[in-house]
Amino acid sequence: MSIAITASPFERLQAACPDAEIWWDAPPQIFDAVAREILAKAPDSGSRMRWQKQLERLFDPANPESSLVRGVTTNPSIISEWIRTNPGFWRGIIQQTHAGQILPSVETTTQLVYQKAIAMVAETMMPLWQASAGRHGWVSGQTDPRLMFDVPAMENQARRIAELGPNVMLKIPGTREGYEVIKRLTAEGISTNSTLSFTVPQFVACMDAVEEGLALAHMRGVDLTRWRSVITHMIGRFGAMNDLHEEAADRGIVLSQGDIRFAEVEIAKKACRLLRERRHPSKMLLSSLLCDTAATESDVASEASSMSVHLEHTAGAPIAYTCKPSFVSDVIRRQQEFPRLDPGAWQRSIPAAAAERLSHLPTFRHALSEKGIAPERFSSTGAFLGTFKEVNDNIRKLIRFVELQLEARDVPARLPETSIEKVA
Repeated sequence: MSIAITASPFERLQAACPDAEIWWDAPPQIFDAVAREILAKAPDSGSRMRWQKQLERLFDPANPESSLVRGVTTNPSIISEWIRTNPGFWRGIIQQTHAGQILPSVETTTQLVYQKAIAMVAETMMPLWQASAGRHGWVSGQTDPRLMFDVPAMENQARRIAELGPNVMLKIPGTREGYEVIKRLTAEGISTNSTLSFTVPQFVACMDAVEEGLALAHMRGVDLTRWRSVITHMIGRFGAMNDLHEEAADRGIVLSQGDIRFAEVEIAKKACRLLRERRHPSKMLLSSLLCDTAATESDVASEASSMSVHLEHTAGAPIAYTCKPSFVSDVIRRQQEFPRLDPGAWQRSIPAAAAERLSHLPTFRHALSEKGIAPERFSSTGAFLGTFKEVNDNIRKLIRFVELQLEARDVPARLPETSIEKVA
């Protein structure tokens, strides 16, 4: 039985802008298991065969140079989950790593195992990095979230992580201290990804840091031929972890799901406009992407009835989209709801009615204004605080897991889990 080639929403998004990029927000090592879970939910054999071909084109970890995916993002939560849910694979690595140190501790072993995980991912993506002369195949490896207010400690750890592979991009948090580290790394030609960022003031601070670092690099004669910079907008977390609904209710305003999405999208659009106006070399990267639930009447009226406002209303932008397993699953399974894409969507204003409602909310106004948040307050927003707690919780879980493997070498292994919902 032959199945006609049907472009997936990801392929259509890529076609809307040649400079757009699709990234994978998880270890490549779990992609095949995730794909099997998605295919198991196909309603019929025809859909299963079509989805299978789409997933094969999306990402083949054994041959990344032939895939649609152009890069990989990791973070402490992703790596912690990967290690903890695959004890049969990681237990021996943990024990060998501990035994190989002169003065081992649970902390040092955890850090070394964390770095080994990043190195494994980087090695998987190396063929794409080599085939593209360093343009693609980058892997983001994040510094320890417990260090995000300590410039020397962050910088030192970032240098160690950078040594794991030429295609490792340092993921640095969007704190005032983090942007100082980004400036210093950029000055040495080390690629960076600014993370834990949700607001235009943070994006502007990152642009400033990158430009200052590049000026120093040029002055010192640093080779920048394979340097890259991306600025992450954790788009779905802005609406989920801030107090927009509460602020609206205080003012007698009712926000729809669509209003929240348009707030998130408007921040991304402004960031793209600023990059273009400044002729800045960084690329925006959207993470925490979401598919939306069934649209309400107010969503339809506000033009927010798409399966994913995040994708439809940024189509055509020269940005990267890093897609977690659950998002890939939702997009593939609900692709019949995905509309035709307008390559000019990213340059259109959000609906006037939504913009008017959002304009009354302090959190949105401050997030959209270039100077709406002082650098020392970047770490005080609801989205930042919620994400900060989450990543620190997952680091603590990883430390406990490593300690358990070292305490009891005969601990029965749990069955490996690769659930789509487990990797966030």
